[in-house]
Amino acid sequence: MNKSDQRIRKFNPGTFLSDEEVIDQFVVRKCELDIMLEVLRGNIDSPSCQHVLVVAPRGRGKTMLLARIAAELNTDDGLSECLLPVRFMEESHEVLNIADFWLETLFHLARESARHDPVLAQELRETHADLRDRWREKELADRVLAAVLDASDRLGKKLVLMVENLQSIGENVDDDFGWQLRGTLQSEPQIMLLATATSRFKGLDDAEQPFFEQFRILDLEPLNTEECRRLWQVVTGDEVSDHGIRPLEILTGGSPRLLVIVGEFAQHRSLSQLMEELVTLIDDHTEYFRSHLEVLASVERRVYLAVIDLWQPSNAGEIAARARKDIRTVSTLLRRLVNRGAVIVEGTGRKRLYVAAERLYSIYYKLRRERDEAAVVANLIYFMAVFYSETELAEMSDELIAEAAESKVIREGIQRALARRPQVEDFSSRIAWSAIEDISDKATSNAQFAAELCLEKEIEAAFEEEAFERVIEIVDSFVASEDADSSLMPESLIAYILHMRAIAYEKLENFQGVLTVCDEMVERFSDTRDIALLARMAPILVQRAIALIKLGDFQAAIAAYDEVIERFGDFDELLFQRWGAAALTGKGSAQGKLGEYTAAIAAYDEVIARFGDSDAFNLQISVAWALYEKGDVQVQLSEFVAAVATYDEVIARFGDSNLPDLQECVAWTLCKKGDIQIQLDKLTSAVVTYDEVIARFGDSNLSSLQERVAWALYDKGDVQVQLGGLTAAITTYDEAITRFGDSDAPNLQFLVASVLSNKGDIQIQLDKLTSAVVTYDEVIARFSDSDLPSLQVRVAWAFSQKGNMQVQLGELALAVA
Repeated sequence: MNKSDQRIRKFNPGTFLSDEEVIDQFVVRKCELDIMLEVLRGNIDSPSCQHVLVVAPRGRGKTMLLARIAAELNTDDGLSECLLPVRFMEESHEVLNIADFWLETLFHLARESARHDPVLAQELRETHADLRDRWREKELADRVLAAVLDASDRLGKKLVLMVENLQSIGENVDDDFGWQLRGTLQSEPQIMLLATATSRFKGLDDAEQPFFEQFRILDLEPLNTEECRRLWQVVTGDEVSDHGIRPLEILTGGSPRLLVIVGEFAQHRSLSQLMEELVTLIDDHTEYFRSHLEVLASVERRVYLAVIDLWQPSNAGEIAARARKDIRTVSTLLRRLVNRGAVIVEGTGRKRLYVAAERLYSIYYKLRRERDEAAVVANLIYFMAVFYSETELAEMSDELIAEAAESKVIREGIQRALARRPQVEDFSSRIAWSAIEDISDKATSNAQFAAELCLEKEIEAAFEEEAFERVIEIVDSFVASEDADSSLMPESLIAYILHMRAIAYEKLENFQGVLTVCDEMVERFSDTRDIALLARMAPILVQRAIALIKLGDFQAAIAAYDEVIERFGDFDELLFQRWGAAALTGKGSAQGKLGEYTAAIAAYDEVIARFGDSDAFNLQISVAWALYEKGDVQVQLSEFVAAVATYDEVIARFGDSNLPDLQECVAWTLCKKGDIQIQLDKLTSAVVTYDEVIARFGDSNLSSLQERVAWALYDKGDVQVQLGGLTAAITTYDEAITRFGDSDAPNLQFLVASVLSNKGDIQIQLDKLTSAVVTYDEVIARFSDSDLPSLQVRVAWAFSQKGNMQVQLGELALAVA
C-alpha cells in the first residue's frame, strides 16, 4: 500500500492547511458543497439571507465541508469580492449569551480580515480587547454587533459566520440568546449563518422556539461506495476498485473520519500486525470513540452497546435480551438510533435486523470490554477476503498458517469467519474464501494443535463413560508426552487440563486432589485478564469451596466462596454471573452448617436481589435454590410461617416453568412446604400441597420428579392416617405402589417397601388381619433378594408383622414356619 504524502487531518480538517490543500483533499460531498454555494450566491444581492444548518453525527464531514466552503470563498474571484468566511472554533465554550457570541464573532473576524485589510484587522483586535473588558455593561452586545457590522461595511463584504455544534451552544446560553440571534439574522442582510449540529435538536421543530424554520437543513448521509473509494485514494495514495472498498465502507459505515483512521493501519498484511495496529488505533483514538458513545442518552446507549456487542445483524428480541430491557422499549430506542444514523436496519417487518452503521465501534467495544480478540480476527478475515487479491492471499498464506498454529485466538477467529462466510456468487470471492479455508485446514493439521484436539476428544469420551480415573491418566499422559512442550503450551490448554483434572478429582471424591489443582490454577493465572482463562478459573474456584465443605472446613469454604464473589461478582457476562450466584448460594449453605443462620439468609437474599430479574436459565436456577435454602434456614430458626411464605415465592416465581431443573426445585419446595404445614398442624393444607406435587409432576418421566411424586404420595398417606382417614390412606398407598412398584431405582424400591409396610399396619388397625398378611407377603416377595440394607430392614419388619398376625389369626404353625 502506498502512503499518501498529503497532510490529512482526522479531527481538525483544514487546520494549518492552505486553501489549495483543502480543495485538493475535498473529493466527496460535492453535491452538498454545490447546494451551499448556491445558497451563498443567492444571498449576495438578497435583502434577507437564507441560513443553513448542516446536521450529521460526529465524523461525518461537517467541519471539512465548512473548510471547503471557506476555501471557495477565499479563492473564487466572484465570491471573494462579496463574501468573507468567519470560521468559529469547533467548540464555542465561551459563548454563554448574545454578547459572548458577537465577541467571538469579532475575534474571528479580526483574524479572517487580516489578509484583506491588515490595518482594519489590528483595529478589530484592539476593539475586541477593549470591549471584552466591558463585560459588566448592559449595552455590550449592541456595541460589539455594531463593531462587526461596521467592519462588514468597511470591507464591503457580507460575513458568512461558520459556527459548529450549534446544539451545544443552545444548551449553554441564556434564554434570550436564540431570539436575539434570530432578530439579528432577520434584520441584518450583512450577516449569514452556516451552522452545524450533531443532531436535529428539539428547537428546530418547535414553533415556539427561536430557531423554528430559521434554517435550510442539510443532512449529511454516510459516504457511498464511490465516495469511500475516492477518499481512500486521497488518504492512502492507493487506487482501489468499488469491490475492494466495500469492506472498508462496511467497517466504517461510510464515515469519512473513520475511513481516514483505518487508512493508518490497513497497509499491513499479517494478522498479528493488523491486530497490533488495530489495538494501537483504538488506543490512540479512545477519546473519539468514547465521545461517540457519550453523546447518546443513557437508555439509547444501553441499546446501542447491545447492538455493537452482538456484532452481527440481530433482531430486536436478541438485542433486547442483550440489553436486558423490554422488547417494546428496545424497539422504540432502535428506531431512534436508526434515525440518528448510528444503527442501520436490514430487511422489513418481522425479518428486520439491526447492526451498527460503523462496525469499527464494535471492534472498539470488544477490545475495551471483553478483550474478545477472536471476534476482531473474524472481522479482519472478512476484510482480507475482499480486500486482498488471490495472489496477495497466496503470498500471505505461509505466515498466516504459522500465526494460526501459534495462536488459538487467530484459529478461533478464522473458524468463526468461515462459519459465517457470506453467500457469494462472484468467482474472486469464492477463490478468496477457499484460500482462507485452506489456511485454516493447514493450521489445524499442525502437530501441537492436532494433539490438543485429540486430548479434548479423549477426555470427553472418558467423561461420557464416567471413567474419571481414566481422565486423570489421559491428562498426565499428554503432559508427559513429546507432543506437549510445556514451554510452548498455550495458557488456554493448561487451564483446560487443570479444569478437567479438578472435575475428575471431584467425581472421584478426591477432594484434596481438587484443592491441589485449584491452588495451581490460582498460582498460574491469578493476575490474568484473559476472558477465556477467567472462564476456566471461575468454576475451579467454586469447586475448591465445595471440596472444602466436603472436607468439613466450612470456614475456609466461606473464604473460598468470598474469593469467587470478589473476583467475578462485578462481571456482566452471564457465564461469570452464574458462578457468582453459585458462590453466594454455596456460602449461605456453609454458613448454615456453622449455625450462622442470619448470615446465611443474607447470602441467599443477595442472590435473589442481584439475579432475581434475570431471564437466564442458570441464574433462574440459582435464584430458585437460594429461595429454597432460605426457607430451610427459616425452618432451622423455627420461623415456620416465614418459611412457608418463602416456599410460596419459589412456587409463584417458577411454578409454570418447563425447565427440568426448575421443576425439580418446585417439587422439592412443595414437599418441604407440606412437611412444615404438618408441623404447624395444618394437616388438611398439607394434603392439598402433596396433591399439588402429584398433579404438577405426576406425568413426568424425569426420575428426580418421579421420586418427589412418590414421596408426596407417601407423606400424603401418612397425613391421612393422622386425620383418621385410614381407607383413604390405603388408596393413596396403592397409587404409589401402582406408579412405582416396577421401578429398579433403589430410592423408589425403598419407598415402595415402606408404603407396603405402612399399608399392612393400617390394615391391622382396620382389623383386616388376613389382608395385612397378604401385604407383608408382597414386601417379602418383592425385596427379599435385595442386598440393600434399607430393604433388608423392611423385609425383616414384614416377616415380624406377618408372624404376629398369623398368631392372632390362630395360625400358629404358619407363624412358627
